[in-house]
Amino acid sequence: MCCWHKGICWLLLIGVVGARPALAEREPYVPLAERSRQLLDTIDPGRLVANADDEHLLAGPNLHIRQCDGYPYNEVADSGNGSRTLVGDLRDGLQRGLECLAGNGPMGRLHPYHEYQAHRLVSLFEDPQAKTFACVADAMFATAVATSPRGVSIDDPLFAQLHLVSYPAVVIDTYRLGGILSRQHDDETYRAFFHLADEQILEHRNGQPLRPAKLHRYRNRSGLIFHELIHWLGHEHSAIYPDLTHLYETCCFGGSDFISDPGRNAAYQQVACNILKDDQLWSNGYKPYKQMRLWHDKGYDTLKAQMRADFDS
Repeated sequence: MCCWHKGICWLLLIGVVGARPALAEREPYVPLAERSRQLLDTIDPGRLVANADDEHLLAGPNLHIRQCDGYPYNEVADSGNGSRTLVGDLRDGLQRGLECLAGNGPMGRLHPYHEYQAHRLVSLFEDPQAKTFACVADAMFATAVATSPRGVSIDDPLFAQLHLVSYPAVVIDTYRLGGILSRQHDDETYRAFFHLADEQILEHRNGQPLRPAKLHRYRNRSGLIFHELIHWLGHEHSAIYPDLTHLYETCCFGGSDFISDPGRNAAYQQVACNILKDDQLWSNGYKPYKQMRLWHDKGYDTLKAQMRADFDS
């Protein structure tokens, strides 16, 4: 070996000799498409096994499905049917979401940063730790909520639900998902805001709960679940930084579940995907202040407000 500097030559020699054991121990790189396929093969609703205390288990990804027989819309079903439906929605959400982030979806190639997020999510599912999906009925104002690797604060308005599960977990409210009117309002609210007669209030409280037309019944459940999974990676909702959960659901799952007009949804989907392709924005992810300025200066921070203005009334 001939080097222009003895020190460099010595470092190169150490690098070659010292690298061999590490290289031998390093696991071979597996492309995202193959990792995704292997993961999806393990998420089979037919392999769910009943457990005690209204829980179903799925080995492989180590999924624990708790109290979800009524999923998705607080329905009465045979034991395990709701849990199997939820696992099917999870599988569909992962398939579509991971394909999108890998750049193989209908919207084309995104910035490589998002493929890296997909690898992180697959790694989390490959980890043997338990992953919990729990269902509640009329217990929170949100349709669904996910735990964060940062933990949960006692000041969180959803602490009552989140402290009952361990990270990583998703809690889904089947009343909110189904557009069912809460039973926890007072009578005056039912009369003044929902315009219910006294006999309707009585029936709602003691019989079959009402589904008023103005309340939203969630349709794209796969997109909702993938949205919650992104929170497992530590991404949070934000107005001043890129909101990946919102961008991924909008781009990868065809717009917003709260907008029924196909043309408006297609336009918002294109905008979200274009943001996810912006090299300048994502290449500055390691510079939070610069990324924040780009998010604002390019007008990306107005997307959620524009979409909300188009929500179905």
